[in-house]
Amino acid sequence: MTRNKKFKRWGICAGIVVSLSTMSILGCGKNNDEPLIIVQNSDDELVYDYINCTRDDVYLTTGMKCTYKKNGELEVYFPVSGKIVDKVYVKKGDEVKKGDVLAELSTGNLETQIAQLEYKIKNNELQLGYIDEQEEIDVQRVWVNYSYGSYPMSAEDRDKQLENIYKRNNDSRTSINDTLEFDRLKLAQLKNELAQSRVYATFDGVVYNITDNLEGSTSNIDQIVMTIVDNSEGYFDSDLTQYAQYFKEGEALSLSIGYGPASGTYEVVPDNMAGWEDNLRFVVYSGDIGNCEAGTTATITVTLDKRENVLALPYGCVHEAAGEYYVYIVNEEGIREVKWIEIGLVGNEMIEVTGGLEEGEKVIRR
Repeated sequence: MTRNKKFKRWGICAGIVVSLSTMSILGCGKNNDEPLIIVQNSDDELVYDYINCTRDDVYLTTGMKCTYKKNGELEVYFPVSGKIVDKVYVKKGDEVKKGDVLAELSTGNLETQIAQLEYKIKNNELQLGYIDEQEEIDVQRVWVNYSYGSYPMSAEDRDKQLENIYKRNNDSRTSINDTLEFDRLKLAQLKNELAQSRVYATFDGVVYNITDNLEGSTSNIDQIVMTIVDNSEGYFDSDLTQYAQYFKEGEALSLSIGYGPASGTYEVVPDNMAGWEDNLRFVVYSGDIGNCEAGTTATITVTLDKRENVLALPYGCVHEAAGEYYVYIVNEEGIREVKWIEIGLVGNEMIEVTGGLEEGEKVIRR
């Protein structure tokens, strides 16, 4: 609570009028017994801005930098080196689905070979079916001729014809199956080669990063060519582990983002503190963070110390000289004078007063 009051201005010891930093030099320190010397009166009047020494909460805080990360992140590499990057199907910011082709290397006529081989395999599989059907027809014909034919057929001739049919068809089956086995192995090899020339998205997400001028370059198995992050909400991560002691499980904290589509203030809580080692992790407790981009920098307010319901004054009311602290008051004669005090916690905006002032006592704000 403040109040303005007019007082006659008196000239007093220069150590008070000029600054406290010169008090020891000018003989006006805390323990100096020399009396103040009134120099002269003045008709000018000063207006003082007062504030009461009241009970308040004193907080000492700092800002801890952190970075927004997604729960799922895929670093994309090419599986082989030395091939030309033939096509890149995505760009930064594109949404992708699980299984989408992201990029592919040059494969020559590999796809044509695969298509031709698939056709050959399908045709031979059909031939196996035809052999079975034709064999059944041929066997039935032998039995019909044996039973109802115009010319008598001995059982020996019948069995010999059946044996020839089975042998011929079994030879055809063996040949086709051998070809199919070889072709299927070859097809698997070609498909594996094709798969190695492509990179795929393994989950739904967004292209977060991609190498510049990737198309037309030469693949390198050790180079990260792009990064995919998932679409779900993520978490805030910090490697400033020296602040871990100031957090409690379930305690809500203020987090601010200064720029970007998610700029604003949110509440976060520590996440899985038992697993904290090299990094601190926080999740959003309140506020819509859905449009926050991976890599966004934020600041979490960390309370380093606090005093609740203590005598306190705003930061600018308390002055310091040679390790001693004081405030300005106006005495009963209307003269501004120094009053030495003792302080406790120095917060961001308030300072705890532990001695020298009573609750409700007025001091000069400035």
